[in-house]
Amino acid sequence: MRITDRARDVLGPIGVDVDASNLQHQLQFTKSGRLRKLLGSNLKVEKGNKEGVLTAIMHLAPAYESGFNTCPFATNCASVCINKTGQLVTNTAYVCRVSKTALWKLFPDAFLDQLRMELNQHIYLAGVKGMKPAVRLNGTSDVPWERSGIVDEFPNLTFYDYSKWPLEYRKVSSNYHLTYSLSEGESSMQHALQYLRAGYNAAAVFSSEGGTTRAAAKAAVQRLLDAGGWMGYPVISGDNDDIRFDDPPGHWIALYAKGPATKDTTGFVRRVA
Repeated sequence: MRITDRARDVLGPIGVDVDASNLQHQLQFTKSGRLRKLLGSNLKVEKGNKEGVLTAIMHLAPAYESGFNTCPFATNCASVCINKTGQLVTNTAYVCRVSKTALWKLFPDAFLDQLRMELNQHIYLAGVKGMKPAVRLNGTSDVPWERSGIVDEFPNLTFYDYSKWPLEYRKVSSNYHLTYSLSEGESSMQHALQYLRAGYNAAAVFSSEGGTTRAAAKAAVQRLLDAGGWMGYPVISGDNDDIRFDDPPGHWIALYAKGPATKDTTGFVRRVA
């Protein structure tokens, strides 16, 4: 893939010489020579530990943050993405996301070779701990990983992701669980209902009418859970853990608004009484 001017404008300021012969090395290794890991963890996926699930998650640069688009169906979610919350806002995390994304786009074979190695390590570690291994490759991106072949290479490993891709574009194996992510776009609700009718789930971010705090968002989700349903389908919480592949089919996954999303007025965050 050609290095776009947009990518140059992002990579240059973080110290990457895009015209150097060692570009792959710059992206794959830190300045101290340490291999930049593709997989990691966060507080949300670690909630699955108590259920015996060891989840590895990959955080690439969302939307055009790296100069390359990793979220082709992104809407206002790009402005309230979780890359703007917690440890993901640090400069170190930003440089890591951008570098890994550029490695994927410019040197996909090297990227996939490293990913295979890390997936095997994750499977081994889960076995040592007596836990079930799971992997979420789109922690902050929306890449159709089934097209890379990596999912089919690990048929006994559970992959799962949130996605805004319409269902007709995703042809996934049984070990790759998708949950549709509702946005404010006019067609998004129809895509969500398509997922639900097909036995998948759909996630939506909620807050109260006029609410601008995390507490207001939590209260709104609790009211939905107490009501038992929304838009004709039952509702369960998506904040207790991140084990989406164990959710019962045909359900809304309710997430409360966090970070900048608490003040969203575009319609991405669904306001409920």
